[in-house]
Amino acid sequence: MLLLAGFLLIMLVGIYLGISTRRPIVYRSHLQDVAVTVDGEDLTLADMAYYVVYEEMNVEKDARIYDPKRPKKYWNTHANGVFVAPEARRIAMEMAIHDRILLRKAQEEGIVLSTEEKEQLERRRTDFWEDLFDEQKENLPVSYSRIDKTIGQLALVQKYQMKLAKENGRTYASYNWDGAFYEQLRKGHDVSIHKLVWNRVQVGDVSLKHEADFTPARKWGGG
Repeated sequence: MLLLAGFLLIMLVGIYLGISTRRPIVYRSHLQDVAVTVDGEDLTLADMAYYVVYEEMNVEKDARIYDPKRPKKYWNTHANGVFVAPEARRIAMEMAIHDRILLRKAQEEGIVLSTEEKEQLERRRTDFWEDLFDEQKENLPVSYSRIDKTIGQLALVQKYQMKLAKENGRTYASYNWDGAFYEQLRKGHDVSIHKLVWNRVQVGDVSLKHEADFTPARKWGGG
């Protein structure tokens, strides 16, 4: 009986741990959790916030066209061979990895912004905040200044990316996060995604507050 009781206890603990490690997290309560490590540098959920909010904005635009009254339905669909919400999470992560790799290279080479580029950066910041849904501004997981800091880093990333493309006779797009030549560059870097944290992030429900939708995932748009 003792052996049976012990076995059942182990099973129950295993089930509980299995459920708890898959349960979505409250993003703002886990800001210091490490989402990915790039060349030994940890990026926390706070560091990832810009990418999550940005990707939520992009997908939500399509979602509100798909169903203006219940955009959450779109997030649960299967489009172009992928499920929308997990794909948005993947893209947010890949953009963050890309930008961290190129940011460190830019800093190593001492790249700085000119006065004109700093003015362009301020316009980019303004455009970003104007493009965000009001709902997102009210539900940001981090401060405005934290987001602005990342946007500032992106300006350096973009300047380095243009330099890299020019030096190698390639297009700027070929060094985007999904570009062929960036993929070659990335292979030389050590990247470890912390899936127990990142896979529990519900992109679509961080800066957006949708009504619950229980519609089964379905294909849309040729998926």
